[in-house]
Amino acid sequence: MHPKQMKHLMRRPQAMMKHQMTGQLPRMITPRSPLIDLLESMGPRERLRYRGVRLNPALGYHCGLQFHTCEQLLRWLKPEAQMLENESWPAESYRDKRFNRALNMDDLKRFCADYPGKGAEK
Repeated sequence: MHPKQMKHLMRRPQAMMKHQMTGQLPRMITPRSPLIDLLESMGPRERLRYRGVRLNPALGYHCGLQFHTCEQLLRWLKPEAQMLENESWPAESYRDKRFNRALNMDDLKRFCADYPGKGAEK
């Protein structure tokens, strides 16, 4: 049992009764999106070198929030490895649930103010 599941059961009597009667635990999910997949494919140091990242519908999110680095963006998109199914986090409310196109580095670079090799690409 995950500690979050235990905490959920201890704070919600109805969930605890359901668990006792059916044996079902609250489901755990892993936050996923094409942008999360792209950011996780980069190394931590590489994520720090991409700066001034602005979210955009072309990246699968309906907002224009800006983040200092890709590392900061990843921590906002995926605050933990696993979360309870009904638990909400800010990034999920902005995610376009129908967006499923695989993203590549060129897609990300369009929305970054600075990244490695930016001056040499002209």
